[in-house]
Amino acid sequence: MRLFGWFRRPLQDGAGEVQPPRRWAWLAGRRILTNSPYILPKDKLEGDRLDLQHHLLKLAANSNYRAPIREPRAILDVACGTGIWGREMAQEFPHAQVIGFDIDRTPLERSLERLGPGGQFPANFQFLTADAFKPFPFEDEMFDFTHARLISPFLPAANWPHVVSEMVRVLRRGGYIELVDCEPWTTRSPAARTLLAAVIRLMDGRGLHAGGAAPYLADYLRQAGIQRVQERRFVLGTGPQHVRQQRLMVADVLSAFTNMQPIVVKAGIMSDSDYSTMLAAMREELGKTGLHWPFVFAFGIKL
Repeated sequence: MRLFGWFRRPLQDGAGEVQPPRRWAWLAGRRILTNSPYILPKDKLEGDRLDLQHHLLKLAANSNYRAPIREPRAILDVACGTGIWGREMAQEFPHAQVIGFDIDRTPLERSLERLGPGGQFPANFQFLTADAFKPFPFEDEMFDFTHARLISPFLPAANWPHVVSEMVRVLRRGGYIELVDCEPWTTRSPAARTLLAAVIRLMDGRGLHAGGAAPYLADYLRQAGIQRVQERRFVLGTGPQHVRQQRLMVADVLSAFTNMQPIVVKAGIMSDSDYSTMLAAMREELGKTGLHWPFVFAFGIKL
């Protein structure tokens, strides 16, 4: 299988990739993309959180996916972040070529650092730098499985049909597409509810699906022509492993809200001192109250 024969335009992996135009800036010590509505930083600390979140979702769903895939030859992960999902899929399906792309490779570099000297990704996994807002750099019907997880923090509602249609375009007939996203989490912590309301205001102001895109995933798939659409809903923080899930989920949420602080403050939604006060209270309260966080895996087949 010749990987580079798939590309519509020349893209290379991390050794000498062609970078798409993008801008970033430092905000309160955090690296922020300035040409994106993304509500989180794009830096190595955020990369740590994304990997923690990956393990949490895998624990809750007992798998990296819910679509009934068997022996895929080619897998695409859209807006792949650190690439951890794609790397694990490459290990699970060693005969498949797995590609993950993202607009920025900084979180991925954090993963490389963790591997240490001499560490490397699976030979059948490749990362590319590309922009999901633009046409994907692949020919039609190149993949057996296309996947996107938690893209609602950067993808405006108006752009979802484009991204899903591109995921379908590059999907082979008989292949599966899967979207994973969340609903707003619930908790008895007053401070956590206050900060969640602030983040929902931020998302709403940027045209994003405030609180998560889970309620819309199945419709997006059907609108793109996908058949046999199914949903699997998991509420994190419940079930036989709820104690471990709660521990990971509280760590994930606290990290996310710490990372979002300069962005929420810059948007004028809360003052820095008020946010810090609420964050400290949230840290104390969540240890007592916990939280519940619904996630939906929506998938279907291209016929």
